Amino acid sequence: MRVRQVMSAPLAAVSPQTPVERAAALLTEGGATLLPVIDPDGLLVGVVGPRDLPTAPGRLTVGDVMTTDVLVTHPEEGVADMVTVLREAGLRAAPVVQGDTLVGMVDYRDLVHAWARSDELIRADVQHLLDDERGPDRWRVSVHDGDVTLHGPAADAAAVRLADSVLGVTAIRVVEEPRVRAT
Repeated sequence: MRVRQVMSAPLAAVSPQTPVERAAALLTEGGATLLPVIDPDGLLVGVVGPRDLPTAPGRLTVGDVMTTDVLVTHPEEGVADMVTVLREAGLRAAPVVQGDTLVGMVDYRDLVHAWARSDELIRADVQHLLDDERGPDRWRVSVHDGDVTLHGPAADAAAVRLADSVLGVTAIRVVEEPRVRAT
């Protein structure tokens, strides 16, 4: 499973010129863990979170308090890897960028929620997709702790891509079986 499958488009982004009070309001209203800071071209230039905001009122802007050394991720990053990176860095969220352009945000809750699906739900979703797209009775699917095993024709990259698109899938393996019957 990839970050692109669990990320959300930023509900709010701010510019370096945004008043700190406005950023604080956006964090509070939206329940966001972190706000991306973008330039006029949509390029990520930093982030601002509750820890960055001063407690005393003043005429500060986001550019005065934002963090510019930002941990980012890519839409194709694996969810399991990103959970580990966030946990080890002590962070709760990260911007998702394509090049330098902000395309979304991923929160630790999003990542953990993806793993909260039962193996049976994952199996049913994968089986349904494969039956619809690759033909019924072509694949048999088994799942253990989010790891999917596809029993069927070998070297079907499209089937692997379909299975990888299902929320909760952590790994995929193909076991070649010449004839598969639906279970």
